Amino acid sequence: MSKKALGRGLKALISEEGFAAAEKAEESEKLKDGAIGSLPVDRIKVNPFQPRKEFEETALEELRNSIIENGVIQPVTVCRDGDGYQLISGERRLRAVTTAGFKFIPAYVIEAPEDASKLELALIENIQREDLNAIEIALALRSLVTKCNLTQDEVAQKVGKNRSTVSNFLRLLKLPRQIQDSIRSRDISSGHARALINLPNEQLQLKVWRQIMSRQLSVRQTEALVNNMFKDPPKDASRQPTPRSVHIGQVESILRDRFATKVKLIEKKAGQGEIHIRYFSNDDLERILELMSHD
Repeated sequence: MSKKALGRGLKALISEEGFAAAEKAEESEKLKDGAIGSLPVDRIKVNPFQPRKEFEETALEELRNSIIENGVIQPVTVCRDGDGYQLISGERRLRAVTTAGFKFIPAYVIEAPEDASKLELALIENIQREDLNAIEIALALRSLVTKCNLTQDEVAQKVGKNRSTVSNFLRLLKLPRQIQDSIRSRDISSGHARALINLPNEQLQLKVWRQIMSRQLSVRQTEALVNNMFKDPPKDASRQPTPRSVHIGQVESILRDRFATKVKLIEKKAGQGEIHIRYFSNDDLERILELMSHD
């Protein structure tokens, strides 16, 4: 199978003259930084910082067939590494090209002189991809914090997400392993997971998760189920309740939804009062404090 078949997809994006030069890149010693060329696949090392740990065989087979038919539409991204190159992003494409029997792959070469830079670039490149599941994104974000020594604010800026979005992804890693596995396999969505995060302990999280799985609950149904757990039990009808303003009840409802826990407002004289927010564990307290610190 000719090398031109491999590059057919890229020719739709690059001029014929530019691609002709790129196809001859294997004849030169090295590609310059910022150049796109055709590199030997056996000179490209896989990325040790790849956030995706599992590659679905069916999807790889479909990509392989597409590459055989249409070529590689988007080049992989690499950086120089000794006498060869290290992959920054595009491992699925590299695997598919290899199994298709091609010896070369279109590649975009960037400069990444230090290991820390390679790690950061690899993680950021891969986080932007839409095919990662929520747990893979969360692990990549955590690596940016722990291995690249970035704050959550810095991570949010680099990956183009809100600080609260980054925080919510990281909180997924506190869920029980069974729930994380079902997120990986896409049996439940990230919307389900966000509702489960608000539950105060692992026992409740697993209880609701089992109901999601057995009853095939939607995200909205799951949110309603979780919210109902935080509502106060019905009061004894024989007791005369103390009159409360409508406004106080509305504020309680807003705070209850905001913090996903029981909230009680106690009115006192002269417009004074107290707010009681219930938490069920140290982790739950940390979750509430984190929500308080953001808009």
